[in-house]
Amino acid sequence: MGPFAVPRHDAVVHSAISVRAPLRIALGGGGTDLPSHYRRHGGFVLSAAIDRHVHMRVAESVTGRFELDHLERERVDHAERVEHPILRAALSRHGSGRPVRLSSRGDVQPGTGLGSSGAYAVAAVKALSMMGNRDLTPGELAEAACRIEIEDLELTVGKQDQYAASHGGLNAFTFGTDDSVQVKRLDPGQRLREALDQRFLLLFTGASRSAAEVLADQVRRTHDCDGELERNLIANERAGRAACSALAADDLDGFAEVMDEQWELKRRRLSHLPMEGIEQLRELALRNGGRSAMLMGAGGGGYLLVYAHDPEAVRTALEAPELAFGVDAHGCVATRE
Repeated sequence: MGPFAVPRHDAVVHSAISVRAPLRIALGGGGTDLPSHYRRHGGFVLSAAIDRHVHMRVAESVTGRFELDHLERERVDHAERVEHPILRAALSRHGSGRPVRLSSRGDVQPGTGLGSSGAYAVAAVKALSMMGNRDLTPGELAEAACRIEIEDLELTVGKQDQYAASHGGLNAFTFGTDDSVQVKRLDPGQRLREALDQRFLLLFTGASRSAAEVLADQVRRTHDCDGELERNLIANERAGRAACSALAADDLDGFAEVMDEQWELKRRRLSHLPMEGIEQLRELALRNGGRSAMLMGAGGGGYLLVYAHDPEAVRTALEAPELAFGVDAHGCVATRE
């Protein structure tokens, strides 16, 4: 049976599957993972999965209806009537056809720049595939989630979130013009592990946004052959590779310089968005113990990643909600109940 084959109705299906898929922090090259860019120029992203997750549980329905509890509550007779777009597409591609009871929750609210939509798609594919006794490899899982978001739903999103959620850990992802993805797992040295635990802060800017909506402008400009945007993204890929080299060498000050460069590149890409409040928050962090800072995700809101020589001074000065985190080494995992 192929990885996406639908099992017979008399196939053995386990009673329940619980899944968790990690969120991520993008450390370099963000924006070059969109098909509109990498199919022309290739792309490169440095990303770390973090120990904040999307959680999902799927079981057979005992009512004969699809019972879905996410941010809203759905009770429908047929999968095609499911309103949640990712769940509807996942059920179409990976469901058995039998009704299921599904519940999901996230450790972090959506729209905060940590890849929650991609992690949600990964969790849905993993849970439904495991219900049908199909266990996908991390690469197959990532591509299946990408097909749902990029092809089925035609969202203007990239591929790094799905790959980070599937693989876990600190990785360099290289996106080829032929849609291939190379995954290089990085082993952080002792200095970097200590810094991630103690000197990197995730601070909430107070605003959330849809990554797909923000990135729609980038895709439009790419298709219009906007030379300024093209040069910006190519420079951002170089910055991502420089960030990767700096972290591989445990050169945190070198990485901090690249963080500042990436902030400037992103700010130019997002010149059409109002970001005065985020800029003020960043400047306050840099004046009070922060060495460098850049915005996570597509932009316009979400979390600010700050590398700080004096983390406590930054916390005291900003008084912004902080998300404690560590690196998730496992990727998307499932357990049978």
